Amino acid sequence: MEPAEHKARTRPVNQKSSNSSRAKKRLPKKITETYLHNSGLYYLQRFAASKAHFKSVMMRKVRRSCQHHTDQDLEACKAMVERLAGVFEASGLLNDESYVSGAVASLMRQGRSDKYIRAKLLSKRLSLEQISSALEAFRLQEGKNAQDTEIEAALRFIRRKKIGPYRPQELRSELLRKDLGALARAGFSYDIAQRVLEMDVNSSDA
Repeated sequence: MEPAEHKARTRPVNQKSSNSSRAKKRLPKKITETYLHNSGLYYLQRFAASKAHFKSVMMRKVRRSCQHHTDQDLEACKAMVERLAGVFEASGLLNDESYVSGAVASLMRQGRSDKYIRAKLLSKRLSLEQISSALEAFRLQEGKNAQDTEIEAALRFIRRKKIGPYRPQELRSELLRKDLGALARAGFSYDIAQRVLEMDVNSSDA
């Protein structure tokens, strides 16, 4: 009994020590060209990014560092980020055209609507022109128009969610309104939603 009581008493002390150690590790590092380069490279090894989104990620690190290390000049650090983004762009690590075309194809395969794709890529700091061009290029490559790709995306969506024709037949009418709502929230028009929900499973296997 005594050893167990001793263990219970020491646990809070050890926990406090562990928390203190983790807190020290979280302190932001000072901004240098080398730190930004290594940090940026590590980020791009894990995530694809547009040039503007990459800069915003790096600037979050910069602002956090400057808030802690008050001797740093924010504008000088910002200039480092700009230079780094230029270097990565010149080397091909950052390529907006490649990024947006890959993102569009990936989102289409996931069953995402045109509206969702535009909103998602705008949040990644791409322009409407870049997004529209990538969508058009995707359709040309697939030999399909906007309605065709939207229907295909909606079909993938209902298959993934197992709604509409993927529900038991006896539940389809009862849950039609709910399924229409799910498609609407995903960015699909009422016309497209109604059309795919009325299909049978065989015809909806996109």
